[in-house]
Amino acid sequence: MTGAARMEIMRLTCARLDCRGVVGVFLSLASLVSVAQIPTKGGQAPGTSSISENPPVSAATTSIESDLRHDLKAHPDSAPTLYKLGLVLRQENKPKESLETYTQAAHLEKPDAEQLRSVAMDYVLLDDYDDAVHWLEVALSLDPKNADVLYSLGRCLYSQSKYADAEAMFQRVLAVKPDHLKAEENLGLIYDYANQPDKAEVALRKAAEWAGPGSKDEWPFLDLGGFLLDHDRAAEAVPFLKRAAGIAQTCTACHEKLGRALVATGDANGGVKELEIAAKLDPKNPKMHFQLGLAYRAAGAVEKSRAEFALSQSLYGEHSRE
Repeated sequence: MTGAARMEIMRLTCARLDCRGVVGVFLSLASLVSVAQIPTKGGQAPGTSSISENPPVSAATTSIESDLRHDLKAHPDSAPTLYKLGLVLRQENKPKESLETYTQAAHLEKPDAEQLRSVAMDYVLLDDYDDAVHWLEVALSLDPKNADVLYSLGRCLYSQSKYADAEAMFQRVLAVKPDHLKAEENLGLIYDYANQPDKAEVALRKAAEWAGPGSKDEWPFLDLGGFLLDHDRAAEAVPFLKRAAGIAQTCTACHEKLGRALVATGDANGGVKELEIAAKLDPKNPKMHFQLGLAYRAAGAVEKSRAEFALSQSLYGEHSRE
């Protein structure tokens, strides 16, 4: 793409922002953060920790925001400072404020591909995937080999159930960055949806292998373990699910799937322990109590089993009335 063509795209981008107003402009760009909410077959989101790109809000983050606002008082027309503030606000889960800030910055200096990608992440936080995809496509036109943009676009397409298009994006990511763990992991999930279990297992195992023994990301192990569990291979699933639960001790899905796998392999007492943790982590989820009821029954705790089944039925009734 020529420099003139890029400038024209950016001119049109900023023109659209002007027409839609300050908030509307970058509300379309903030959605990518919610890509982390894309469900898997088990109703959970694959790769949440690394996909969301939103670290927990900390005192340090708050301090950064305060410093940036202080700098803006002295230099209110500093586009770089505004772009930095927009990113921090997104990381603090303030998508509307982030978009307003990005819009101010765009009036002063046209955004680049990474800044447009961050705008799209705000839109994901606002559950507006159409605008997120739009701005990611604009970002991609500026930097066609940007692996982060390609991956985020794949995730958004995945969330819209456009699996063939998402697969193509993840393949493009791997063409640019062959060791991109999350792209490989998501390919495995797509192949599983497409009833291609052999290809799915190869991809999911590769992602888990790439994650390695020191990984702090539970999702490659949870996704592979869940795949094996869903395909009646509980004994093979257990080691991977133990890894996932060990990494993320407050992950409901990790404990729930591990509990189910342990019960399936004959370790009912171990399964009860894991499912009790899952039920405590998500006490209003009827599925957790139903699975715990099954585990209690397998362990011979009949009364506890009946109580969990009754609680599960009650919670399902509450959900149906909402």
